[in-house]
Amino acid sequence: MTESTKTPQWMTAEQALAAVEDGMQIGFPHLSAEPRALTSALWQRAGSLNEITVVSGMLLSGYKFLMGPVAEKIRFKTWFMPGTLLRKTAGDVKAEYLPLTYAQIARYLNEVPMDVALVQVSPADEEGYHSLGLTCTTSKPMIEQARLVIGQVNPNVPCTLGDSRVHTSQFDILVDAPEELLEYPSREIEEIDDMIGRQVAELIPDGATLSFGVGGIPASAARSLIKAGRKDLHFINTFTDPVMELIEAGCACEENPKGHIGDIFGTKALYEWVDNNPAIELADALTTHTPEAFVERKTVYSVNSALEVDLLGQVNAETIGNKQSGAMGGLVDFAVGGQVEGGQFILGLRSQTNSGKPRIVAKLDGDIVSLSRTFVETVVTEYGIANLRNKSVYERAVALAEIAHPQDRAALLEVALSLR
Repeated sequence: MTESTKTPQWMTAEQALAAVEDGMQIGFPHLSAEPRALTSALWQRAGSLNEITVVSGMLLSGYKFLMGPVAEKIRFKTWFMPGTLLRKTAGDVKAEYLPLTYAQIARYLNEVPMDVALVQVSPADEEGYHSLGLTCTTSKPMIEQARLVIGQVNPNVPCTLGDSRVHTSQFDILVDAPEELLEYPSREIEEIDDMIGRQVAELIPDGATLSFGVGGIPASAARSLIKAGRKDLHFINTFTDPVMELIEAGCACEENPKGHIGDIFGTKALYEWVDNNPAIELADALTTHTPEAFVERKTVYSVNSALEVDLLGQVNAETIGNKQSGAMGGLVDFAVGGQVEGGQFILGLRSQTNSGKPRIVAKLDGDIVSLSRTFVETVVTEYGIANLRNKSVYERAVALAEIAHPQDRAALLEVALSLR
């Protein structure tokens, strides 16, 4: 049906979600873009059904719907396990993990049709276009693939530019439901993360295309880049408050857009800043995370994290005690991108957990290897930088042992010697 002939119906959230029936698969975007008025109504509706399948990513709103009686009615499939970002508050909930990279998430959502898509958008402009606001990697393909598209119209959603516009005719049902956007809980940069972040910043040159994750290490690296006066940076992947601060400090390239972004999450000030801001354009992961995209950009520097790295250079970013607790995210995508001439894949992590458990280890804790040793070339802890490029297995092991915590170093060096 064309844009000029299809007119969506306006309903309440409860009326709209009454369309969900047994056996349906429902998808909705993650992080700050979750349409909570619609998902709340979905959990209510699930209570009167036998089983539905729900597909989404990391939910900043929490996972109470998987902790009560209604949990038995929901199969929750996700590419970000509960607790990936909010481990202490997620609880022990049941979820089916989709082991996908960011680029694969975009392909998955383009290839697996949803019965129902729930998305959050801004009010329509004079031409009848809504803005997806804070994400396009998840929302756009869900809208295009779903049989029934329900939109939550929220005036607090910013009007972002790029691949963010959706015509009102693409919706079957619209729900007027203003609510505050979910903010990502930021924290003060701890000294240990600051020590790592400062070293990471030293590796990033002027003119780099930069991907930052979240947490203290990227935040510290951003602060150090500002202090060092880096120039001509461009940004991809997620957009957070530290990236906004880099742009505001004059560290970005002069031309717009200064960033091609799949997801935006952070503070209310960030959401206000991106509204109609030509510095930022939304772009899905097939535009930013594929090998073709990295070859085109050439100078991609990515700052990544992990749960642990063994002396072979293998990375575990997903499991604790062989239990799935993390996610792939863009780890593998950016590891591939780091092989393109002019780019670099940087892994930053503390040498120990808060409880004193080593993160540089002789053997990974579990059976899952998130990233092969072949792709791991630069590892940073508070004790230094291990440059693994062109080194033998033995030399890599020694380099990693030397940036481990002093309490763990002697035992690791002994293991490294056995590899000679």
